[in-house]
Amino acid sequence: MKVSARQVNHVNIGLMLVSCIVAFRFPFELFLFSYAILGPLHYLTEISWLHERNYFTEAKPGKRKQRPHRGWLTLVAVTTLLLILGFVSAEIMGLFYSPKWEITFLYLVFVSALLITEAPKKRQRFWVLLFGLALLVPLFTSRYYIIVAFFLVTIIHVFFFTGAFIFYGALKAKSASGVLSLLVFLLCAVSFFVYVPDGHGASEYIRGSYRTFNALNAELIKLFGLGKGTSSSEVYESQNGVMIMRLIAFAYTYHYLNWFSKTSIIKWHEVSKNRIALIAVVWLGSLALYAYNYDAGMAVLYFISVLHVMLEFPLNHRTFAGIGRELYALAR
Repeated sequence: MKVSARQVNHVNIGLMLVSCIVAFRFPFELFLFSYAILGPLHYLTEISWLHERNYFTEAKPGKRKQRPHRGWLTLVAVTTLLLILGFVSAEIMGLFYSPKWEITFLYLVFVSALLITEAPKKRQRFWVLLFGLALLVPLFTSRYYIIVAFFLVTIIHVFFFTGAFIFYGALKAKSASGVLSLLVFLLCAVSFFVYVPDGHGASEYIRGSYRTFNALNAELIKLFGLGKGTSSSEVYESQNGVMIMRLIAFAYTYHYLNWFSKTSIIKWHEVSKNRIALIAVVWLGSLALYAYNYDAGMAVLYFISVLHVMLEFPLNHRTFAGIGRELYALAR
């Protein structure tokens, strides 16, 4: 049975509302459930899908005879290796390790993804590279250097890029249901700041399992001017802290559900049986790891999570470029 884009948009509106409602009631629990159950399956299936489309680097979608950009993939691999070495040095060996260099490589992956997707001419590549480096130099000495990178692989990826995909789809298809889904998406996000019921307590298990993401909540609390973001009580006990947690839980949960809801359209499942089996085995292994020790699951799966974020950068750039072209066409 063929599913139309309009039907998928309606399904997504329902998924947004369900995610929003559950996020209000069980923000921490929803995030931990979605991150452990839906997250790994999303990473694995999207990496597989991106691989089939050459990571949207040089080849057009659907044309597999061309090869993905090897130089860019090498940079992605080196960055992933640096992230792993940084984690081992700091968390396992207890050595002091500044994350600035691995973050620099992450920024280079992001900028170079723009070069190979939307800057086909040498002059364009020169100016994009120059502008990117001009931003990095003053940012390198700022506290925001690490924060922006942290946002890029977390809330920017799951919220802003997801919203961009919805917006681009609505513009490209000139779809009323697509526009409606974007409005519902934004209204759900705003609702957490408009309706603020009493805070939702967090058990010791939740605090221990979520501790890796404490910094995200703290920085968002400071970004929105809701507090100093310097204590765990602000994250887990204050109304403002729980407000932020609701937004995070909604963003992550819907980000995953949105991916799976579009299966019939993007056809990420149309791969070999061997690959499906491999994905299933790795996913089940990740579930077992999370069940055994959630904190260990967070650590191990973090690298696959960041890898899938980096591999999506070319698609992100193409999406924003597509939005620009569609808006320009409407303005003419």
